[in-house]
Amino acid sequence: MNNKRLLLIYNPNSGTKTIAKKLSDIVDTFTKGGYTVTVHPTQRRLDCLETVSECSKMDYDRIVIAGGDGTLNEAVNGFISADFQGSFGYIPCGSTNDFSKSVGIPTRTIDAAKTAINGAPFVCDVGNLNGRYFTYVAAFGTLAEVSYSTPQNAKNQLGFSAYILEGLASIPSISSYELAFESEERCGKGDYILGLILNTVHVGGMKIRGVDNIRLDDGKFEVLLIKNPKNTAELNHIISSVMKLDFDNEYMDGFKTSKITLRCKTPIAWTVDGEKGGEFKETTIEVREKGLKVLVQKK
Repeated sequence: MNNKRLLLIYNPNSGTKTIAKKLSDIVDTFTKGGYTVTVHPTQRRLDCLETVSECSKMDYDRIVIAGGDGTLNEAVNGFISADFQGSFGYIPCGSTNDFSKSVGIPTRTIDAAKTAINGAPFVCDVGNLNGRYFTYVAAFGTLAEVSYSTPQNAKNQLGFSAYILEGLASIPSISSYELAFESEERCGKGDYILGLILNTVHVGGMKIRGVDNIRLDDGKFEVLLIKNPKNTAELNHIISSVMKLDFDNEYMDGFKTSKITLRCKTPIAWTVDGEKGGEFKETTIEVREKGLKVLVQKK
């Protein structure tokens, strides 16, 4: 008889809704692993956050989240609000699954389920944007549109560069923000079309190639702010820099920091982990160092 208790919280609407087809196999995997399983399908927005926050205080030996990056974002906010100190499992079921790819969780559902009970804990940093936590990215600009509109063959060939280039192609139809930013490492101001605050090696379903110093547990974000080109020559310079993986120059601010504040006369619309993150004239984003403990595939 199983004497360990496991809570599975899953979003039945994540991605292509494949989780429902695999649910029996997932529960069977957990049961064979020695757990008595309780299953909770989310019913509405923020249900995952509320359930995690409440159930983190109960006597469960393991909590597993199944869903996309948005579902994971809710779970992380629930874990932190409950001051949960343990490890949790994650089964990625979304359309991009950037976080799981970055930390080393298998994409195959059953392999991810096995990792959720037999994996090794990985302690990584978490971001905080004006009180809301995020796992891998906070962004303003064309992020939401670009991650889905970039052609797959371009993603495969160019990766993160394709993501930026697709955004630049949308310049005539997008707005920019006249803002000032400050951090311990750098301060600046200008008219910016895209901003990314990253703690990941994948974003928008694409791998960030050519940047080998990204770590998810170093207490630092990777910051990329791209200015609005005033003419064709500046646009060509930005495109050339992106192709060369040069993200810090006259037209782009690229640096690492643990805290950044951005101020703008008009509210900046943010996305966090691919979900709407609110609109603010002043935004402070800072690292919660080693704030998350997730089970990943053993090396």
